[in-house]
This record gives sequence, structure tokens and C-alpha cells, in this order.
Amino acid sequence: MKKIIAILLTLIMVMSLAACSTGTIITSETTTDATEAPKVDVSKYEKSFNGMQKYLIDMKLIDSKNKVELQADVIGAKKGVRYTVGASFVEFYVFDTKATPDEAVNVYDGIADGGIYKVLGIEDVKGEISSSGKYVMLYPATSTFDYSEIAEEFKKF
Repeated sequence: MKKIIAILLTLIMVMSLAACSTGTIITSETTTDATEAPKVDVSKYEKSFNGMQKYLIDMKLIDSKNKVELQADVIGAKKGVRYTVGASFVEFYVFDTKATPDEAVNVYDGIADGGIYKVLGIEDVKGEISSSGKYVMLYPATSTFDYSEIAEEFKKF
């Protein structure tokens, strides 16, 4: 009799633990994926290079753990960072719009044309320019990663 009770209690414990291992949050009205991006108000972020990055991190479009500082002056930028996204990357640069070196003009012209071009003759890239004109987003033209959501949010700066 003691063995049967012990087995029953063990089964009840195993079944109760298995029921707690779901990846969704269940409420009385809806079921939501636990990894859903938060609703973030862009107006609460400083319109700066750091503010733009913080916004994209809070939107869960880029991950702060994957940030690498870049030597931005080689393309005429003041500062640059690279983030790993999926199996690819995205780079962001800030430019001094009052003193734009020739290399920066080439980057701007390439992005404005909407074409694929080489940065420093190394890699085929595409890019976006933020609404303020201060920031540039670059990403590999051959990547299969969908950059559209990052680009849409980036342009707000």
C-alpha cells in the first residue's frame, strides 16, 4: 500500500511540474508569446546617437550584448558601432553634417541612390539615412536577414 501511494504522489508531482513548462503567458482574455517586443514610445528617447541605439535595443531589434565599437573615421564618420543581428550584422554611424569628408559624401551618395556599393572596397552594402541626416545605417546587401523593421525605426532619428 505504501508503494502505491508513493508512486501516485510521484506521478502527481511529475505531472504538475510538466504543466508549468510552457513558453506562453496565459491571461483570462488572451494568450501572448513571452518574447513579444514591448510597446515603446520613441518620443521619450533623446534624439542622439546613444538615444537611437537605446530605442532600438528597447524595441528588441538589436541586442546590446552584441555591440562592437568601430573605427568610424575611415568612412568620414565621428563614431560607429556594429551589432550582430541574426546571422548577419548592422552598423550605425554618426556624421558631422557641417564638415563632411569626401568618403562620407561617397557613402551618402551611395545610400541616396539606393544601390549596392562598396565601403572601402571591401563589402557590398546597402544603407539608410535617418530623418535628421546625422545617422547612417549600413548592412550587407547579400544578407537574407530582413532589415526593414530596424530601418523603419532607425529613420525616426
